Amino acid sequence: MSERPAFTARGSQWLAWIGGGLMLASAVLITCDVVARNLFASTIFESFELSTYALAATVSLGFAFALTTKAHVRIEVLYILAPAGVRRGLDLLAILSLAAVAFALTWFGIQTVAESLTLGARSNSALAVPLVIPQGIWLAGLIWFLITTTWLAGRTIVLLARGRFDAVEREVGIVSLEEEIEASTEAHQRGRDAQRPEAR
Repeated sequence: MSERPAFTARGSQWLAWIGGGLMLASAVLITCDVVARNLFASTIFESFELSTYALAATVSLGFAFALTTKAHVRIEVLYILAPAGVRRGLDLLAILSLAAVAFALTWFGIQTVAESLTLGARSNSALAVPLVIPQGIWLAGLIWFLITTTWLAGRTIVLLARGRFDAVEREVGIVSLEEEIEASTEAHQRGRDAQRPEAR
């Protein structure tokens, strides 16, 4: 199993749950607006605008979770053919590159939120939402993504320096067939447990 630090995994999971809650709330608002439009020929919640903000926030809030659970996509055509030492080098390159991308996204995100705050920018709609609110939530996800990628990049360097190549593979390497089978088995078992009636 992964030795990934608990705080990054737990924090990422909490943010992913928040993102999921935002999407669920969006679905409820959209449903209410559809019903209201059919019954009263008008909308109530301006769900299109709010769901747009929710989608942007959900994406950024889920970045770190995708990383810590290895749900993101990596091209493995050449990776799996390379020797173990080369694969560990590619793993380091991948996490460093991802940390650089996270830094760039966060940097420009901070500038965007700062500008909206300075200008007092609001959405050009009936709601006139202060843009700093949805942008701030979006930025929070990017900041956590940067923290997670930076932590994992530093941890990977330390593990490589100590010669713990197996730990590097578990933490930032591509998901192995065994890990995929284990994850599928656990998910299947959880589903069966959820459907099983409680013993009386």
